[in-house]
Amino acid sequence: MEPFAFIIGLLLLGVLLQRTDAPVDLAKSLNFFVIYVSLPATILLQVPKIHMDMSALGVVLIPWLLLPITVAIVMVLTKNHPPEVRAALLLVLPLGNTSFVGIPIVQTLLGDAAIPYVLMYDQFGTFLILSLYGSAVLARYETGHIHKRLILKKLFLFPPFLMLLVAMIWGEMPSRMIPYLQILSATLVPVALVSVGYSLRIRGGIDYPLFTKALMVKLMVMPLIAFGILFAMGTEPLALKTAVLESGMPSMITAGALAIAAGFAPALSAALVGYGIIIALVTLPIIAYLLERL
Repeated sequence: MEPFAFIIGLLLLGVLLQRTDAPVDLAKSLNFFVIYVSLPATILLQVPKIHMDMSALGVVLIPWLLLPITVAIVMVLTKNHPPEVRAALLLVLPLGNTSFVGIPIVQTLLGDAAIPYVLMYDQFGTFLILSLYGSAVLARYETGHIHKRLILKKLFLFPPFLMLLVAMIWGEMPSRMIPYLQILSATLVPVALVSVGYSLRIRGGIDYPLFTKALMVKLMVMPLIAFGILFAMGTEPLALKTAVLESGMPSMITAGALAIAAGFAPALSAALVGYGIIIALVTLPIIAYLLERL
């Protein structure tokens, strides 16, 4: 319970910083540090530990298998809603907070051994989906055009993805580098969680029936479907638990920010991100407990 209390404490610290004279772009600066320093260091340390077997393949496949299912559910949920509401849910429901929130929570619930699977899910799943699918949704509902070259450019210039390729090609880092990478990697959890807490914004004017259904899909239905798929595949227990927890992560802050910036139901998008993180602190430990019992 102490590590989980520490997670909550860091989130609350970020919330409290909202009431100080902190720089306006504090969350942006913290995220920049995580993306360009903490996460690449973690990837260089952890990815070489991954053994590419059927379990790892299942972890990578799950977010892609859940994507069309989530899109179909969104289409049904929003059949009587304006296009901007559909666009908002198409962004925030398939994309989970599988790194900033996912890494510390999975580390707390399953231990360090699960981190390589988290990175596989996040980089080959969530990140690629954000880069390819997320950009396509924005283009489709904002401009009506999809810019393929721009999408690919963003993908191959993203530091964590570049370090993922380096780690897969190079393998384990030289022993002299490891202590320094460990120091940088250790900053990921506290910096990311403070940033998440600082970014939490709860707005009014929400379509509560749609909000409730969307939240249930994100935090409960998706993990249940993921469990069914991975169990049928005979996935190794730790990989299964990791992928199920990752599939039940709250909506990605970046996806919510993109939806808000594009004018896609800003109140609903902010609520799914903000309330989602709070509620996930309850649902994820319950899911982890049920997985242990099963």
